[in-house]
Amino acid sequence: MKKTSILTLLLCMIAALTMTSCLSDDDDDSGLSREEQHSAYLSVAGEHNGQLVYYDSIFTTKPAKVDSVAAMVNFETDSTVTVYNFRVNSIAHFVQDATAKTCLENAPAQILKCYTLFYGLSPVTFHIQPQKLTFSTTADGKPHTITLAFYAGYPNSYGVKSGKSLGLQIVLGGVFLDYENITGGTNLLANGLALPFYFNAK
Repeated sequence: MKKTSILTLLLCMIAALTMTSCLSDDDDDSGLSREEQHSAYLSVAGEHNGQLVYYDSIFTTKPAKVDSVAAMVNFETDSTVTVYNFRVNSIAHFVQDATAKTCLENAPAQILKCYTLFYGLSPVTFHIQPQKLTFSTTADGKPHTITLAFYAGYPNSYGVKSGKSLGLQIVLGGVFLDYENITGGTNLLANGLALPFYFNAK
């Protein structure tokens, strides 16, 4: 499968969204044995350089490209992957609150840590469970925190490795200002949006 066909596959997934920040106990049954899961991990283990592409919605077959940035993902273990140079500035476009928008525009690139669960071997496929991401930033000279919450697992956040091609999809579902405990907080992401990010290894 060519790299472009993997991206097309990822772009065409329409999500029935369920927000979560970690794996539940029931998510541990992938349909693969532990040996098969480890074999799948070995096919992607280590660092991969590529492009992280930002789109405006997962709820359309032709999402508009917002931004792209060089990034790197590292599969450290058979249950974790980390995304480096996760630039949050472009998210500001989809936030209406003025303070949160400025905070995102002023924030440096982040490191996004995720859990993984391999569930297929041909091609290698895996759920991605992004951890809640909280970081410090400023607006008008005042300190603030921004917390990002993501949707977890297929068909929202997942990855595919076929041949030499590797693609990951991660979907943002919430932006919270000065409220790290997202339960009961106000989601400042524009109404009804779920923002997808696609990583494609070079």
